[in-house]
Amino acid sequence: MPLFRHMGDERSFAGTAFCIDGYLLTAGHVLNREQTYYLRNGADWHALQYDLWTPRQLPGDDKHGYDIALYPIPGLHSPLSLAQADAEPLDELDVICWQWLTTGLRQVATRCLVLSEHDDDGYRRISTVDRITHGSSGCPVMRDGRVYGIVTMGRDHVDTAGMGPLKRHLEQNTCWMFKVSHIRRFLPR
Repeated sequence: MPLFRHMGDERSFAGTAFCIDGYLLTAGHVLNREQTYYLRNGADWHALQYDLWTPRQLPGDDKHGYDIALYPIPGLHSPLSLAQADAEPLDELDVICWQWLTTGLRQVATRCLVLSEHDDDGYRRISTVDRITHGSSGCPVMRDGRVYGIVTMGRDHVDTAGMGPLKRHLEQNTCWMFKVSHIRRFLPR
């Protein structure tokens, strides 16, 4: 679901969010202003008070920070669930996000490949078939309705050795995802 800074104004698009177990999840950096944000669900707009978010971003001197934010919405249901384990290198997953393009807002669905490079602090690098840009932050990385991570930050120009049949499509389309094992640490039990 897309998040906005101003209700009814697609030009204020901030990023993507999704729901699991009565919580809306997104990347912490999507909420870069202390203000009310707005969630668009179909034609409906919902105000999300800034002080109800639980932002989880560590100070900038951390290598990546824990880039996650949660918002409680009791009764909000979703077919998504958290995966039981982290994705492994060479797993093929799906990324579904919203992006702001010159033609306006659109939803993008693409495949990704989990790369072997990872950070011990909760992140794993992925490479997408289609380029995802502004607005993809906060979207789920999933397979069969199970979420394996949240897209957090982009990175281009990666060594594509060992990427198999998707190699020719993935040379510049890389980003980081916050792993499901770490998402679980922040969700209330």
